[in-house]
Amino acid sequence: MLDLNQNQNEKMRTSNDLSSMPGLAFLNYLGDGVMVLDNSRKILMVNPALENLLGWKASELVGQYCFSYLCCQHPATGTYLCQNLCPLTTVKAGSKHDQSVFYQDLMVLTKGGHRIEVSASFAPLGVPLLASQGNNPNSLNESPAFSGYNGDTYDVAFPEYSIVLLRDITEVKRQERIKTEFIAAASHQLRTPLSSIKTSIGLLQEHAASELNKPLKSLLNNIQSSSARMERIVNDLIELVNLQSGRVQMVRHTFEARDLVGWAVENCRERLQSKDQVLKWIFPDEALYVYADFSRMGEVLSHLITNASKFSARGKMINIELSSRTGDKGVQKEVVFCVRDDGIGIAEAERGLIFEKFYQSQITENTAEQGAGLGLPLAKTLVELNGGRLWFNSEAGKGSSFYFSLPLTHPYQINLSEGF
Repeated sequence: MLDLNQNQNEKMRTSNDLSSMPGLAFLNYLGDGVMVLDNSRKILMVNPALENLLGWKASELVGQYCFSYLCCQHPATGTYLCQNLCPLTTVKAGSKHDQSVFYQDLMVLTKGGHRIEVSASFAPLGVPLLASQGNNPNSLNESPAFSGYNGDTYDVAFPEYSIVLLRDITEVKRQERIKTEFIAAASHQLRTPLSSIKTSIGLLQEHAASELNKPLKSLLNNIQSSSARMERIVNDLIELVNLQSGRVQMVRHTFEARDLVGWAVENCRERLQSKDQVLKWIFPDEALYVYADFSRMGEVLSHLITNASKFSARGKMINIELSSRTGDKGVQKEVVFCVRDDGIGIAEAERGLIFEKFYQSQITENTAEQGAGLGLPLAKTLVELNGGRLWFNSEAGKGSSFYFSLPLTHPYQINLSEGF
């Protein structure tokens, strides 16, 4: 006797008409590629735009596992994501923490055998849309162990149904690389005249300051502070370019998350004291260990604390929280760091821009503290290179909460890169 689910899968292989599926007909008209997956990551349906994007016909994809075809890679590191870094695991965990939609850039494989870069969004899909088509939801509630494209067997939890949207950004990224190379070249060229300016200012202050009147001394100090700020901008630009191009390697080891918080707080102590701001730590009872580059993640956390201070009034409280996200079956997967303030917040119109290079908030408590707009792009890149992600929640006038996650590990696990 033919199993009903097998019969339904066979129908989907021969017909991919979304117009006959309640609530999903609009997908046929989207310009971006869309596919719907079950919790074993088997492809249930695709739209015409995805066929055009990847080169495969719906009849070739429907009923197959997505990881057998797409073989997703991280665009910066080339790391394969299918085995235990699939973004859909984040969707599964996030659906319980108001983070049900997840965005990530990926490299995916086309039928022609070449890779393209796509901007992907992942979200859970309501069961009733598909249940009416004859699928048996009970048969898909479990997350079975199965083999990936490389033959490894693994057991992870995915949403019961997921919808994935892919947008080709290969040309956009090519243009970005051209701009990045230009910025890198220009930044390196700026270093030489900046060094000459700093040296000249230092000599003037050392040998001629006593002969200058007060207005000239003030001008000289302004030149010195401006050249120092320009040097920081140039150095941040070069650092960002090097990170995004993969020319900087992370030096990872296992450490306790509270040690990172302690280091970052000490690094920001003088600043917090200067504004009489109070820092409150909220830690779990158990120790949480992560595997990452300690100094780089310290830079990220320090920057988030500095931002919270910058955009908060004198005397305000800043909270630092540590927690762990727990997946199905009680398995802890990642450590989440949160810096929360009660400052000016981020306007809705700005929320999609704050990770863009050179973007600066239009509202600050102190305009003298305007940065170059490179801190958050640097932080986001550093976190992603350490296998985590950075996100935020904010409301104008009510403060902001910035989060970043790092993979949870255990102190007894030995990483070969650390030695013995």
